[in-house]
Amino acid sequence: MLRTSIAITSLIVVTSAGAANGDAYCDHVRSVAAANSATLIAPELFTSLGYVEQPAAAVVPSTTSDDIRFTLGVRYSLGGLYEGAVMRKRAGADCRRQRALAQVQAVPAQRALAARAAILDGAMAEASKLLAQADDDMASRRATAQEVMATRLRVEQLRRLTATTHRELDTLPAGDGSLAGALGAYHAADADLERNDGRLRAAQAWDVSVRVGYDKFLEADDDSPYFAVVSASFNLGWLLQQPANKRALAARQRLVRDEPGAAATPALRALLAAETGRAEESGVLVADLERQLEALRRIGGDDSRRFRLTVWFEWVEAKAEHAYLEAHAASLREVLGEAGGSGEGVGDGDGSAGGGT
Repeated sequence: MLRTSIAITSLIVVTSAGAANGDAYCDHVRSVAAANSATLIAPELFTSLGYVEQPAAAVVPSTTSDDIRFTLGVRYSLGGLYEGAVMRKRAGADCRRQRALAQVQAVPAQRALAARAAILDGAMAEASKLLAQADDDMASRRATAQEVMATRLRVEQLRRLTATTHRELDTLPAGDGSLAGALGAYHAADADLERNDGRLRAAQAWDVSVRVGYDKFLEADDDSPYFAVVSASFNLGWLLQQPANKRALAARQRLVRDEPGAAATPALRALLAAETGRAEESGVLVADLERQLEALRRIGGDDSRRFRLTVWFEWVEAKAEHAYLEAHAASLREVLGEAGGSGEGVGDGDGSAGGGT
C-alpha cells in the first residue's frame, strides 16, 4: 500500500511541476500578449513617393501636369485598439486559470505530504532511541548482531521514507494553501479565456480607422495638401460567427468538466472515491496493528519485545500512509465543495507508539 501511495504522490508531484513556475507562466503569457498587442494599439505611419501619370488639365493652355506624388500620414485603427485590449484580458484569464489549476493540483498533495511527514518526523525520534537500545542490548549480549542489523535496516528504511516525503513536499510549488473555490475559479477563468478568444475572432470582422496626413504632387500648387479620412468596414460573416462562438463556449465548458485532467470534476470525484476507500482500509490496518502492539506489550519478555519492535515499524508506516490518505481525501472534498472535511485518523499522535515499544 505504501509503495502505491509513493507512486501516486510522485505522479502528483510531476503533474504539479508545471504549476511550480506559475509566476513565470503568467509573465510569459502576459509578455506575449503585450508584444502582440503593441502593434495593434499603436498608430501606423505610412508614406509613399512615386510617379503617377496624370492628364494635363488646366484653364489656360500653358499649364502642365506634375506626375511626382508624395504622401505621408498616420493611420490609427480603433479595431486594432479593441483587439489589443482583448488580447491582454485573455492573457489575464489564462494566468488566473493556471494559478487556479496549480491550487487544485498542488494543495491536496501538500496537505497529504505534510500529514505523512508529521507522523514520520515524530517516529524518527522514537526510532533513534530504539536503535540506541538495540546497540546496548548487543553490547550486553541480550541481542544478536543479526537482530541489531535488522533494526538498523528498518530505521534506515524509515529515514529514507521521511527524506523522500520532505523532498516531494519541497518540490511542490509554494502557495497560500487555500482550496476554497479553487475548482470554480478554474472553470470561471477557463470560460473567460474562451470568451476572449471569441471576441478576438469577432474583432476580425470589423474595423474603424482614421487617417490624417500630407498628400501632394511636388510641382503642383495645390491649395491644401493635408487630408483626414475616416473609414469603416464590416464583414457580414460576423452575423454567422456569433452563434458559432456561443457553441464553442458551451462545448469548451463541457470539455473542461469532462476531460481526464487534474482539474476535471469527474476525475476528481473518482480520485476522491479511491482515496476514501484506501483511507478506510489503512485505518483498519492501523487499528489492527495497534491491537497487536498492545497485546505484545502485555505479554512481556524478550521475544515479545523483539516481535513488538517489528510490528511497531509496520504500524508507523501504516499510520503515516493513513494520515496521507485522510488529508488527501479531505482536501479533495474541499476542492469539490463537499461537506465532511477530514476524518479523525486512527491512533493520531506524534508518530511514537503508545506506551513504548
